[in-house]
Amino acid sequence: MKASVVTAFLLALHQVSLPSEEASRPSDPAIRVQGKWVLDADGKPVPPGSFTRGLQPSGLLFRKGELWSIGDQRSEYPGHLLRIDPATARLIGKPIRLALPEPPAGDREFEAYRDIPNPDFEAICADPKNPDAFLAVTEDKIPWIVEIHLEAGTGSGEPRARITRLARIRIPDTFSSWRDDPNYRFEGIAVPDDRSTVWLAFERSRDDLPRVCRVSLDFTKMPLTPEEVPFPFASIPRRADKPRALLNINDILFLRRNASPCLLAVLRDQERLLLLDLERRDFGPRVDLDLLDPTGAPIQWVSPEGLAVDEATDRLWIINDPDSVGPNYRARAASDPTGKFASYTPLLFELKLSAVLGPDRSPADRPGGGGKAGQ
Repeated sequence: MKASVVTAFLLALHQVSLPSEEASRPSDPAIRVQGKWVLDADGKPVPPGSFTRGLQPSGLLFRKGELWSIGDQRSEYPGHLLRIDPATARLIGKPIRLALPEPPAGDREFEAYRDIPNPDFEAICADPKNPDAFLAVTEDKIPWIVEIHLEAGTGSGEPRARITRLARIRIPDTFSSWRDDPNYRFEGIAVPDDRSTVWLAFERSRDDLPRVCRVSLDFTKMPLTPEEVPFPFASIPRRADKPRALLNINDILFLRRNASPCLLAVLRDQERLLLLDLERRDFGPRVDLDLLDPTGAPIQWVSPEGLAVDEATDRLWIINDPDSVGPNYRARAASDPTGKFASYTPLLFELKLSAVLGPDRSPADRPGGGGKAGQ
C-alpha cells in the first residue's frame, strides 16, 4: 500500500480507539444546500420595522402542493398563516389572519388571546385525518396548543382560517425553561398518522438539554400537562465545527423509518437534523447541515426553525427564522448584514429526505411503498 493509504488506515484505527464522543464527531455526515429567499407574492422582501423582523416564519408543513408557515411574535404578520410556493419560495397570496369566534365567546382563553397583539407561534402541523385542520403551539406569554380550521374563501378564493380552540399548557414539574427564559419553551408540535397523541418539543431546559413530551388529543382536562418521554440527549456530542453551540430542538415532524414511529427534529444552534426513534427511545441518524445563501456563500447565523416533508417526492424543506441579535444574520465573509440579510429575509432550503434518513428505510416507508407519514 502507498504511504498515504497506510497513514490514513492507522489514523482510522486511532480514531476508533478514542472516547466515543470524540470518535463520533468526524463521522457525522454533512449535507450542503443552498437556500432561496422567501419573498412576497411580487418577489420582494417584506421589510422589517422598529420591532418586527419581516416575515419571521415559524414552523412549516406541506399541504396540497404548498408549504404553510405561521408568523412569529416579531413577524410583520404575527398570528397569520403564510402560504409559500415550494418552487419559487414566494408567498402565495396575502398572509391569512387567524380569526377568533365572534364575541361573546364565553371562553377565558379566547379573551386572553385577544389581549395579546403579537402571539408567539413557534410551530404548526397538519391533522393527518383532516387536511383542513392544523395544530400549532405558542411559546412566550401563554403556552397554548391552538386548533386552527381552514374555511373556503369568498370572492378572491383565498382561504380563511379560524382558531377553534385554545388549550393552555402547564409545564411539567420535571423541567423548566433555560435560564427561566420564556423564549425557551415549546417549539415543536407533531401528530402521528394514527392520531394517538400530540408530540411536543421543549426547546431547552435549565440543564442545557431539550425535552420531548406527549399529551392526549382529548383536551377535556385543562390545563394540559404533557408527559415527559425520556431521551438520552446528554449523549449527543457537540458539533465539531460548532463546539460552543448548545443543544436545542426547534421543530419536529412525525414519520416512519423501518415502519417504526419517529420524530425528525431540527436543532437550531447546532444546525443539525436528528431522528428520534419513539419505540427505542433512542436516536437514529444525526446529520450536520451546511446551509448556504442563494449564491453559495456561508452564513454566520442561519437559525433553522421549521421542517416539512413530502415523502411521495422524497423532499424535505427547512425554513429559518432570521431574528437575531446584532449583526449575526449576515454572510460570514461580511462584517455587517447587507441586502436581503439586512431585511431579515427568510431562507427556504430543499433537500432529499432519503439523504437524511439513509439507506435503512424499509420498502413500506419509501414513496409509493404503502407507508404512512404525517406531521
